[in-house]
Amino acid sequence: MGEKKARGQFARLTALLAALLIALAVMSLCVGAVPLFPTSLFSALADRESAEYRILAYVRLPRIAAAVLCGSSLASAGLLVQATLQNPLGSPNVLGMNAGAGLAVVGFSAAGIISAWSVPLAAFAGAFLSLVLVTSIAKKAGGTSKGTLILSGIAANAFLIALTDGMNSLFPDTIYARSAFRIGSLAETQADVMAAAATVALLASAAAILMRNSLDILSLGDDTARSLGLNVGITRTAALVLAAILCGAGISVAGLVGFVGLIVPHCARILCPHESAQSSRTGHLLVTSMILGAILVLFCDTLSRTIFSPYELPVGVMLSVLGGLFFFHLLLKKHKGSYDKN
Repeated sequence: MGEKKARGQFARLTALLAALLIALAVMSLCVGAVPLFPTSLFSALADRESAEYRILAYVRLPRIAAAVLCGSSLASAGLLVQATLQNPLGSPNVLGMNAGAGLAVVGFSAAGIISAWSVPLAAFAGAFLSLVLVTSIAKKAGGTSKGTLILSGIAANAFLIALTDGMNSLFPDTIYARSAFRIGSLAETQADVMAAAATVALLASAAAILMRNSLDILSLGDDTARSLGLNVGITRTAALVLAAILCGAGISVAGLVGFVGLIVPHCARILCPHESAQSSRTGHLLVTSMILGAILVLFCDTLSRTIFSPYELPVGVMLSVLGGLFFFHLLLKKHKGSYDKN
């Protein structure tokens, strides 16, 4: 497939996904305990004294923005983890990054260090340190193979969650000791935290896209990448730092949401042209993953507060159900021998 044809296919795919995201956002604005008609959205936003305006401006619009931010951040973080570790089963959740971010946020909250910037920074630090812990354990246990990394991630994830639960028990009155944060929910979105998280997420996403050529070379294998002049260690470390930043941004907004970073990169690989030029492959996957992640989280959140209206199910529960089913699918596919071929 030629470069021009691949770019054309990618442009059409991006436009289609963007249109789907916009349509889903409009639907999310309309549904809920107080249903609204699409034709009345503009008039409701124009009348600042109406109850509909307050619902849209202070509840639904921030929630949609949080879903888009969370989904795109965690999805791109998952793609970076999979690309740099060359492990298709890697993701922030599976490798303990989510749990590490949650532990750091709860720890900062227990210490009384709460501000718009401290939450995403704490989440980034926790995510990065947990990733360092997992990869260190895996190396000492015999290398960074798929199985070793996953087992190390499971062990670290359980350990970090236990520490978080213990801290929640000792400091039950902290802001981030609530069950909504532990499960993953968009019901209590904080505008100042979301603005800070969006800033760091945008910068990290831009940096990841700028690294696309280096990540393409890294995907060829360490030996080949070194022969082409790439500094493998610096590239891998930089990509994992960006993944930790993006993971921290998503966690600080929505809590311990899981499986987005595992599901979405696989779907992106299915949708993106398999024979596209190698020079643009990672860039295409990153952009597609960002939009797909936003669609997935927004869809699950809209569904969770529509089915049980006027009550709602936390979005983390819905994502965990889908993620569990998808993980079973990956394991079964791997068992048949086709998945290890990537």
